[in-house]
Amino acid sequence: MNELCPCGLNKPYENCCGLYIENDIPAPTPEALMRSRYSAYVFAKVAYIAQTMKDEPLRQFKPEDVVKWLADVKWQGLKVIQQRVKSDKLGFVSFEAKYLYQGNQESICEKSEFHKIGDRWFYVGGKSLNPNTKW
Repeated sequence: MNELCPCGLNKPYENCCGLYIENDIPAPTPEALMRSRYSAYVFAKVAYIAQTMKDEPLRQFKPEDVVKWLADVKWQGLKVIQQRVKSDKLGFVSFEAKYLYQGNQESICEKSEFHKIGDRWFYVGGKSLNPNTKW
């Protein structure tokens, strides 16, 4: 892929989220993981999405349902609102991801929680936010 990464950092995909998604390199920060997960949704890299989750989100994850949903989604952009690393093992990222679903404008606005296990960050849950609320 010789195109800009959809995560919004204005870098080529292969030098941005593609490093983590395509090459199995651990994302170095919670924000980098969140951005790479967004890019994985854009490119329907469902295996990567599953590999970057733990706990309840992973138990609830149904790859076949995600693939069906993604067939009707056109991603419109990602805005990182704030990121906060509380310790070397705990971080949070609040974001808004906009998309069209069956022709309707929708968004996901969430404060995501990430835990570092070994040398990798994992998404472990999130709290929905009003799109105008930061924290």
